Order: sequence, then C-alpha cells, then structure tokens
Amino acid sequence: MKNYERKVEYTNEDLLYIVYNNRSINNVVSNFIPKYNPFEIIQLEKIEKCVRSFQNMYNSTRQIEIDLKDIDTNGLDYYVTPEDVKERTQLIIDAHNNLNENDYQYLIKRGFTDDIIKRGKFGSMSYINNIDDYNILGCTTHPIMKNILHDGLEDGGIIIPLFNNDGNLINAAFRKISDLNKFKYTHTVLDIFMWGLDDINENDTVWLVEGVFDKYVLENVIPNGDKVVSISSASMAPIQYMNLINKKPKLVNIICDNDQVGFRTSAVAQKILFSNRIPCETYYFKDSKDVSEHILEKKGSLNDLTKIRISPKMIEEQNTEYYTHRLNMNFFDYLKDRKF
Repeated sequence: MKNYERKVEYTNEDLLYIVYNNRSINNVVSNFIPKYNPFEIIQLEKIEKCVRSFQNMYNSTRQIEIDLKDIDTNGLDYYVTPEDVKERTQLIIDAHNNLNENDYQYLIKRGFTDDIIKRGKFGSMSYINNIDDYNILGCTTHPIMKNILHDGLEDGGIIIPLFNNDGNLINAAFRKISDLNKFKYTHTVLDIFMWGLDDINENDTVWLVEGVFDKYVLENVIPNGDKVVSISSASMAPIQYMNLINKKPKLVNIICDNDQVGFRTSAVAQKILFSNRIPCETYYFKDSKDVSEHILEKKGSLNDLTKIRISPKMIEEQNTEYYTHRLNMNFFDYLKDRKF
C-alpha cells in the first residue's frame, strides 16, 4: 500500500500524538504544515511558548504515562500528503450526494435540518468502499493502536468535510455512529485547518466553538455578519491560534463545552488572544454540554449563554468524581475499557 512506512521506535510524545490525531507528528509537520515566512515563524514560536506556559498552568490532561506493552510499536505508520487528500474531493462530494437513510435519520433525530446538512455537505462513510481511501482520510485506527481500538467502520458514520476556496478537500471529520471501543470522532488532519477560517475578514466578530456540528448549528442563530469557526478538537493548536490572530477579528466569542477540558481549553485560548490584543469573551451553557445539545435538543437560544472568566480555581472545582478518574490513570487501560 502506498504512503506507508515503518517506524521502529516511538517516544511517548509520538504515541500521544498518534492516538489523538491518528497521524504521526512527522507526517503532519512534513506534509501538512505550510511553510511560513520568517515573521510568521517568529510569531508562531511566541504563541507556542505561550501555549505551553498556559497549558502547564492549567495542568494539561495530556501529561499521561503510557504503558507500551499493549501496543505495536513497530506498526506501520501512515504517510499521507495534501495531494492524497485532494484526490478524494469528488469521493467526499459523492458521499454527500449519496447520504443514506440511516445516516440521514441519525442527523434528523439530533435536530439537524436539511439546510444544515446541505450547507455542511455531510456525507455517509458507508459510501466509501476502498480501505486505502479510509486510511488516507483518517477514518481507521492507526496501526499501532489496532490491539486496543476498533476502527468503528462497520456501522458507518457521518462525514463532515472541509474544502478550501478552490473547492478542494483539505480536511474532514468523521463521526462514527457506533460508540464501542473507539474514538467516535476521527479526522483527516487534526490541529491544522479550522472549519470556517477562510470566511473571516478583518474586523469581523467571530464565534469560536469546539465541535464542527456546533459550527453549523450556531451559524443559524448568531447575528447577521458574525462568523463561526470550529477547531474540531478538544484543544487549540498554536498554528490555529496564529491563523485566527492573523485574520485580525474585532472580537472573538468563545463558547466552551461544559466540561473540564472545555474550560481548560478556553482558559488557554482567552489568555493567548488577550496577549495578542484580540478582545475575547468566554461563554458556556450551564444546563447543556455544548451548542448542538442546547440549540437542537433543548430548543434553547443564545440568550441562555453565561459569560465567564475562567480561573484555575474554577477548573479545580470541576474535579468531581466524574472528572478525577481521567486525570491519574494508565491511558491504554482506559482506552480498552471505555466506550467513546
């Protein structure tokens, strides 16, 4: 199979990156991170330093000891290029045009309208029938994780694509329908491209959310002219910060998920934006997990948002029994037992 390469030894940092991003860090750095000019490199280095500093302040959950005994450290590694992803543009468009009834009803039951489905070009994973396409698009479990996590391909799922201004596929998120022993969300290229970034102009008011579904829901209820971006991840990468900051928005409104990771991510984000002179407000829905649940399932509105300034004390107060078992654990034992 093309674009596969064997890596003999992984560091813990490599393994964490592969688990969360389903790609090797070398692959992403070599192929997907654009080549910046000297000014942007200096800016990116400053943001990366700030991110590390603030993440340490808020006790990043990624500082987890990994037990290597249950993984295949000699497993094949995926090496995928932007051209590989671009070549699957028509496949993803066809998957949208052939959204099957099961996936359509899943979206409808969650409250998504035909307009949102069409605007997001949501498609059916089950339309894809070639394993190479699945591997390149990031739907499958990384080979080193095969002993622990299933692909979750059997029951299909929803494709949430991201196209550039030329109409070419540059990223995609996949929401698996089955939740058994796998990550319910995987991505083609995580932590690089933000959904909605290309729509932002200087002095726009921008709403920042975690989930891609949340983006399309929020666009229906925000004031006319405002823009929405999704990081499609539980944390925001330095490259994403830089690209958003360089758009020079007038104001960024963060709506964080109502959980400890959401608060932590938003705390780091608001500090990074403030330090780069970008005005920022942070909100959450007190009685809902996220935007989609509140707007679609609970029929709420933006008027229900609660403004917050996140502090270390606030994050510590979230360390209830629901959260604490996630903080000190054997990560791979956790993966084997959890239904995502």
